[in-house]
Amino acid sequence: MTPRSWAVEALVVAVAVAEVLATRAWLEDWMTVGALAAAGTLVLRRRFPRTVLALALLTLATGVLWLPAMCALHALAASDRRRGEVVAGSAAVAVVAFVPWRHLGGYVWSLPDTTLGVLLAGLLAVAPAALGLLGRARAELAARLAELALSRERERRYAAEQAALRERERLARDVHDTAAHHLSLISLRAGALAATAESAPYREEAAALGELGRRAAADLRRAIRHDGPGLDRLPELLEAAGDIVGSAHLAPGDCPPAVQHTAYRIVQEALTNIRRHAPGASAEVSVRRTDDGLRIAVRNTPPPGPCAAPDQGGHGLPGLRTRAAALGGTLTATPTTDGGFAVDATLPLPAAAGSSGTRT
Repeated sequence: MTPRSWAVEALVVAVAVAEVLATRAWLEDWMTVGALAAAGTLVLRRRFPRTVLALALLTLATGVLWLPAMCALHALAASDRRRGEVVAGSAAVAVVAFVPWRHLGGYVWSLPDTTLGVLLAGLLAVAPAALGLLGRARAELAARLAELALSRERERRYAAEQAALRERERLARDVHDTAAHHLSLISLRAGALAATAESAPYREEAAALGELGRRAAADLRRAIRHDGPGLDRLPELLEAAGDIVGSAHLAPGDCPPAVQHTAYRIVQEALTNIRRHAPGASAEVSVRRTDDGLRIAVRNTPPPGPCAAPDQGGHGLPGLRTRAAALGGTLTATPTTDGGFAVDATLPLPAAAGSSGTRT
């Protein structure tokens, strides 16, 4: 606990003790001792709200001690207990506060006294519970906002990485075009030199230079055409997603590099959208080979809270649709009937590809 929390707890206990001392003229000695003990247990109300509330109800039955019950009920409502427990606790406080336990035998139930008792019992039962529920809602909202800020930061970093990647690709294409042109000229001139050289050693050296130029151009093309992460990186991606992924079925078999990279990007974009637009939802990921080709399915359950507003300027899914179409496949992204979302894609595969896979 922080020093501020300790200060708040000390203030609550001090006020509760002051209430007992101020009303001890209406209490018997054993009641005063019990009320002081109940006031001391208020420091435990956040950790054991139900137990502290049960003890506070005994002090509330005296008819003059209200603060312990109100603090305990507030702690119960602010905790992560079910709403039914909060309603039961409020009802118990209302009943104990309304009934004149110490004068039950000779109490006269007049209309003004009954009305005042109902109003007082309702205030003692409703106000602390409402404030506790409000505090819980604020804490949940703060947690959601923090998660949203974290998600936006990840999105910003991802956008920066993509921008850097596009710039590197542009530079790589420029380097390829320029270097490949000069390497081709070197190879041609080396071939011409090998054909016209009079000495055999010169011809061999010229031929070797031409072969080195051709190999350098081929290596450069392979480096430029690198397709990025493939399906072997999917377990790493799912592990990085954390508790978002509830289950995963991976049986892709052998796929061409372009198909592997597109499938990887589809799963990555779907998981990013779930974290961004449906925080708290659980996802099912399936990447498997079918008769139609490689089938990718990412479905998420409805989020426990409100969905984040979609980003109208996003280009993730439209870009993936374009990539899938370029491979002859399809991609759909639609809401499900239970309030979740489903991304389904099918990418065609060569008939000779394998079918081995793993299940996680």
